[in-house]
Amino acid sequence: MKQDLLPPDSTNLLSTQAQKLGMSRGVASKCRRLATIALIAVFSGLVNLTPIVHADNQSVSLASPLAIPTLPAHYVFSQQITLTNNKNVPAYDVKADVVLLPAETSYSRVSLTGESQAPVAVSHDAFGNLIGTFLWSTLAPHQTVHLTLHYTDTSYDVSYRLPRSYPPYNTTSAAYQTFTNPKLEAQTVNTDSPVLERIVHQVVQPGQNPEQQAHALFSWIVHNIQYNYSLKPSGSAVATAQSHLGICSDIADLYVGLLRTDHIPARFVGGYVTNNGSGQGGFHQWTEFYLPDVGWVVADPTWGAYGYFAALQDHWHIALYDGIRKDIVVHWSYSPQALPAREAKHQIVIHYQYHFVHASSSSPTPSSEAPPAWHLSRHTHTTHPQKAHADPPAPSFWHKMAMWFSHTTAAVLHWLVHI
Repeated sequence: MKQDLLPPDSTNLLSTQAQKLGMSRGVASKCRRLATIALIAVFSGLVNLTPIVHADNQSVSLASPLAIPTLPAHYVFSQQITLTNNKNVPAYDVKADVVLLPAETSYSRVSLTGESQAPVAVSHDAFGNLIGTFLWSTLAPHQTVHLTLHYTDTSYDVSYRLPRSYPPYNTTSAAYQTFTNPKLEAQTVNTDSPVLERIVHQVVQPGQNPEQQAHALFSWIVHNIQYNYSLKPSGSAVATAQSHLGICSDIADLYVGLLRTDHIPARFVGGYVTNNGSGQGGFHQWTEFYLPDVGWVVADPTWGAYGYFAALQDHWHIALYDGIRKDIVVHWSYSPQALPAREAKHQIVIHYQYHFVHASSSSPTPSSEAPPAWHLSRHTHTTHPQKAHADPPAPSFWHKMAMWFSHTTAAVLHWLVHI
């Protein structure tokens, strides 16, 4: 389970929006950081430490032709995986399916540049993720091995040239059939549940086009769902709607569920945000929805008070995987004579971390100082982690004013795009 990222600091987010209006760029120069973060899950493996680039490590592109990416930021990072058999008996026939690359988006273009071990096969799942399959015949008792994946990414501010009107959806297309299907991610997204149907019926007005409907549902979330600073997930779209409380994954689930209930294709994106406006980086979840003749359009409802509908007002979002799925799925065999079944499910353990080793941006930085190096302390996450976080102070008058100004600026930018 990944650490959730607290919502952005409004004062610093204003600097990125101000760049688009020709205002001050001073704060934007502070958004370069190095980050490390760690997690634990069930896994296993064996690696050769000679870097190899696999021939088929290409991602699927879901970028919209009407996207306007600007202000690119360039990142170099690695995923380091440590695998351990923590029992006194071997594990056999280990098969691991690992998300190597997400689908390419209009705002994040991740490339796999090196592997310490090449997968035996690669394939794409239904969400467009590139999956690498790794096989190992045996992992000896208490054996620890390492696997490293090297990446580059270019992330952008993004907006879209959205039309004033839209043709009907092609309801027979793969995108529509897949991403409005109530059975897809049903346990967390809850598409077509009575709770979500009631919200859609109350919010969406007759005669609205798909973009207007999506914006109305986005605004409902912004005004009705609060971020849970205890970082306790609600666990589903319905639970979030009923409690009016959730973390970023819950809020993304709810928005995806509302969109699909309204027959607008929508998908979940998981990734890393290098800054939330106050210098904090961490794992984060957001969404994309599909518009006819436009394609996939980004929206981050957790940060919706600062804009983030059909736009990203930063170049901090790095997509790592698409869809509500495990980034690593592992199967292995064991000897039932040597290991009871209740212990076998805990036989293989993984510890992995993303390490951002470099970042650069087209945004100007003061000549008197280099872009700062950012570090996060490493956190070891078990199956039920205690999440480290720092609650923000109670909002002051000036903080509220900054939030109002940020929201107004985002609305003006959204209006200008439609002129």
